[in-house]
Amino acid sequence: MGILQGVMEWLPIGTSGHAMLALMDLLGVSPEYVYTYSLMIHLGALMALAYKFRYELGKIFFKLITFRWGEEESFIFYSTLFTGIVGLPVYKALGERAASLNIDAVNGVVGVLLIITGIVLHRAHENPIRRVKREKGLKEGDEVGIVESVSAGIAQGVAILPGISRSGITIGALLLLGVNQEKAVRLSFLIALPAIFGNLFLEAPRTAMPVNVSIVAVLTSFVVSLATLEVMLRLAKKLNFSKFCILFGSIALVGVLI
Repeated sequence: MGILQGVMEWLPIGTSGHAMLALMDLLGVSPEYVYTYSLMIHLGALMALAYKFRYELGKIFFKLITFRWGEEESFIFYSTLFTGIVGLPVYKALGERAASLNIDAVNGVVGVLLIITGIVLHRAHENPIRRVKREKGLKEGDEVGIVESVSAGIAQGVAILPGISRSGITIGALLLLGVNQEKAVRLSFLIALPAIFGNLFLEAPRTAMPVNVSIVAVLTSFVVSLATLEVMLRLAKKLNFSKFCILFGSIALVGVLI
């Protein structure tokens, strides 16, 4: 699970959804426990992200506390604010109902959400706003303002649902608003830090995994996440995982129907 988390956390293909499907279908873990587990192994990804962007994050944190905000600082603040506004109610509702869901129901929901993620990514890669600007001869700026920040924050809040890829939906939202893909990937990774930390803060008190299981999963996720982050940043201009999301979601739905 640490390897799965370390690879898929940074691919726009729905990490929590894949983790939940693997634990439930292969290991027979209950939906309530598997949701907690899939969130907790995000700790390794959080550590990898903090290490990878340690210098950039240090500069951003200093600017935040001294109120010398630039583009990235404002983006992180507003997107994180709206992630909390949207994500907290979703988290509470999901946590309350997780115990009452059966595996088939969760598989079906994850499948539908994966397909939705794939459709959004497919549409985003067409980059309609950038295309319209190009056709009209307008300047293709990549500045991110309040609209992009709020949109990314709302998208990230919704991504707490299993099957909705956090990176996929936030990158997709930014692409739809005309931000170039390389910059969208970087910004998506930066706003992941407070989002993952918030998830862990909420989930840790009710988690009762064996310590040795937690340590192995977290360390594995950390090492694999570092490698995956490096690859993703190098390939940021070429990625397109919309077809994979749609295919995987469809397989999950067919499995439920069978």
